[in-house]
Amino acid sequence: MKHKPLPIDWDELEGAFENRNEDLRYYLDLITGQVVLEGEGEDAEFDDDAEIDSAVDPESPRKETTRIYVETFTVDDELDWMDEFIEGDEGISAELKDRFGELVASTGGDGFRDELRHHAEIRDRWFLFRSERLHEIMEAWLAEHQINCATPPPWK
Repeated sequence: MKHKPLPIDWDELEGAFENRNEDLRYYLDLITGQVVLEGEGEDAEFDDDAEIDSAVDPESPRKETTRIYVETFTVDDELDWMDEFIEGDEGISAELKDRFGELVASTGGDGFRDELRHHAEIRDRWFLFRSERLHEIMEAWLAEHQINCATPPPWK
C-alpha cells in the first residue's frame, strides 16, 4: 500500500536517531511527519526527576498506529563502526591504528574519542564516516517501515 509522502524534518529525525538517552523515546508521526519526544509538551513542567520518570516509561515504546518508535543504533554498532573505520582508513599509520584499536577494545570507545582530539584530520574523517553509517541506518529504518518521504534526505 502506497502511503502519502511525509514531510520529514531531517535534522529532527537525525537528532532522534542520535539520541542515546535511554530515558527518552522518539517517534515519527505517520500523519504529520513530525518527530515526537515521548512526554514532551509545551505546558509540561516537571518539579523533580520522579515526575519526569512517570511521564516517560523507559521500559517500553508506545504501541500506536500513527507513530513509529525511532530505534537508535547501539553501543555495539558504534564500536563496530570504530573498528571498521580504523581498519579501512588508509590515512592512519599502522602504529596509530594499533593505538586506536587498543583504545576501542579497552575503553569501549571513550579512549578512541579522546585520542581523536589530538588528530584533527582523522577526527574529521571519523565524523564523516560515522555520519554515513548513521544515514544508512536511517534509510534502512525508513525503508523497513515503508515511509514515503516528501523530500529526499539532504545527504543524497
